[in-house]
Amino acid sequence: MRRIPALVALLVATAARADTLPFQPGEQMDFAVSWLHIPTGRARLSLGRAEGSVWPMTLLARTDGVASLVDVRQHLVSYWDSRTRLPLGSDLQAVELGYRHVDRSRFDRVRGKVSVTVQGRSRSDELLDVPPDVQDFMSAFLWLRLQRLEPGTRYQIPVFAGHKTFTLVAEVRGREELEVPAGRFATVEVGVRTAFEGKFRTNRDSVLWLSDDPRHVLVQASADFAVGSLVARLAAYAPGGGAMASAR
Repeated sequence: MRRIPALVALLVATAARADTLPFQPGEQMDFAVSWLHIPTGRARLSLGRAEGSVWPMTLLARTDGVASLVDVRQHLVSYWDSRTRLPLGSDLQAVELGYRHVDRSRFDRVRGKVSVTVQGRSRSDELLDVPPDVQDFMSAFLWLRLQRLEPGTRYQIPVFAGHKTFTLVAEVRGREELEVPAGRFATVEVGVRTAFEGKFRTNRDSVLWLSDDPRHVLVQASADFAVGSLVARLAAYAPGGGAMASAR
């Protein structure tokens, strides 16, 4: 099995300029989301304008259509450092069935800590130990996109989510042609095992289908949660680069 190297080795290995990466700020992926085979929402993954080496990765998701009576909205931003390939922290604003909360995390790589603040019906603050090379869920996705993803390859990635660190396991299963609203794509299929609990506990591995090219665009994703199965299919894609690539 392969593991993310120690922080010092990681810094040396990622010293190449960020503009050599296969994706760039300005990239946007739009998804049609179905729950239990019923169209229920939309989602967007995007890389925002860079501030130096920091690239904000944003996930916007919300219910619509027949599911709009069940109000779920999420705005999650992970602040990814394109030099170290590690997140600085994240901010989440969410409405889930009437419950509003704001979650904030910030990593201290030198001390091996993460500070977590959750503001909902009440406020909680925690300072937790984490490995020096830990990812969050969004940055783990970017890390995975940077791998070669040859069938048979298996990865282990330390991920901090919520209030705990777990080992995300990703296994490249093979190649497959997929038809989605955005078109037809050659993809690599990746099984992903997480350790989420509660309503986001998965009964089996989630599956990502990524375009079989250096960009590894997310074409389709499926997950079988405790409360039902979800499928997200790519509806539109815009590459990044150009004027969005940097803000000095």
